[in-house]
Amino acid sequence: MEKRLFKVAAILTMITALISSLIGSIKAENTFAKENTGSEGVTVAIKDEYDKKKWQYNYYFEYTIPENYDEKTIKIDLIGDLMKYYEAGTYVPGDGENFYVNIINLSKNEYVYSNGSMKITDGNYVEEKDADMAYTYDNTEAEYIKGAYTSLSNRPIAVKSTVWRTSNSALKELLGITSNSSKNYTNELITNALIEAGYENGLDDIDDYYIDYMNKKYDKNKEKLDEFSVKEICESIFNGYIVGVREANKNIASLGYNMLYNNLLMLTLDDDTVNNDDCVAGRFSLGSWMRNENNVDSYMNEKTGTLEAGMKETRNILNAHLHISGPYMTNPYQNTSWGMEFTFSLDKVEAPTEPPTEQEPTTEQEPTTEKPTEHESTTENPTEQQPTTEKPTEQESTTQQPTTMSATSSVAESSATQRAGEVAADEESVKTGDSRKAVMYISIIVAVGLVSAVVIIVNKKRAIYKK
Repeated sequence: MEKRLFKVAAILTMITALISSLIGSIKAENTFAKENTGSEGVTVAIKDEYDKKKWQYNYYFEYTIPENYDEKTIKIDLIGDLMKYYEAGTYVPGDGENFYVNIINLSKNEYVYSNGSMKITDGNYVEEKDADMAYTYDNTEAEYIKGAYTSLSNRPIAVKSTVWRTSNSALKELLGITSNSSKNYTNELITNALIEAGYENGLDDIDDYYIDYMNKKYDKNKEKLDEFSVKEICESIFNGYIVGVREANKNIASLGYNMLYNNLLMLTLDDDTVNNDDCVAGRFSLGSWMRNENNVDSYMNEKTGTLEAGMKETRNILNAHLHISGPYMTNPYQNTSWGMEFTFSLDKVEAPTEPPTEQEPTTEQEPTTEKPTEHESTTENPTEQQPTTEKPTEQESTTQQPTTMSATSSVAESSATQRAGEVAADEESVKTGDSRKAVMYISIIVAVGLVSAVVIIVNKKRAIYKK
């Protein structure tokens, strides 16, 4: 009875270990975005929830542009803001993250999305220093893989973001074994097997061995690892169980890192979904966003519109969904670190300005507007100007000329010049009104003079008659 219990316990332990190996977790630690780069003064509140049925993390961002905010540009740093409140999480294949971004503008300015500002990149950046800091099979306490660079940003690949060696199909054929035990996959055993098979540089040539193995298996003639499909790679060298050693071969390290961002991590907007074919093809991958292969500006412009001053309600401006591949995120990615940067900007809508040089049409009309002055000088002799006092209508047509000419000149100008011409026309209308008043006053004065003269003449006649 005790023996049976022992066997059952042993079997359960093996099953648990097997399940743990199959569900390889990857640690989402974004080392690059821990320092928030968002605009100071703009506040954010973040609410999170985990959907157990869908294995999805939901993050709700509520940004507020305060009433006294007057900056020209607002930078939104989603991951930076997220990392201020949450520590790095652990994910398993098939997991995902959803980002729902809302914003309210309480300021006195209007803001719009800044075209071309959205930036999505990988986040585990490290600086290449010297040979002592490079990870090799003899120096495992290091920061980056010697000679390994990403095809995404041409940066050194961090050790913590490097795939693990597994008891894969290719190595089992090389070693002539079927065991998954770590003790059979040491650097020494693999080096000796590679040299014996004709790869004289040992572990430095393991990438060449993998290429030859897959060319033979799939009847192909490829020269580089990344020329094989995701499916072929996962069936040949990224399958099996981890054996406790990170791959130090620069080409394998680069392959694992680039495939993670070019295929296994995908980002969609709103209701777009992904499937395994998208993963293999690299559609919607973080790498495709980094290369600007997806048109995000039209989406952001439509969602954001114009954030009016003093908004009363929040507006949803972005719904983004991060997908982690289920079938192709295999065991080599267990306990590896990945990250991303996700930022975009909003621009203040500036009020149109009127350059002072646009007032030129007003100065051109000055000779015409001086005509009322000439008429005033003729009113000094009232008796000679009797005929002219009867023609105020002609003067009105003359003084309206500046308005007509201003309108004509504004047709040839830009839209801003047109507004300046209208302003000039208004000023001329005011001057014209003054001219009309002057003519009326002159006419009244002349009329009064004529009446006085008639009265005097009549009085004289009456005096003569009386005499």
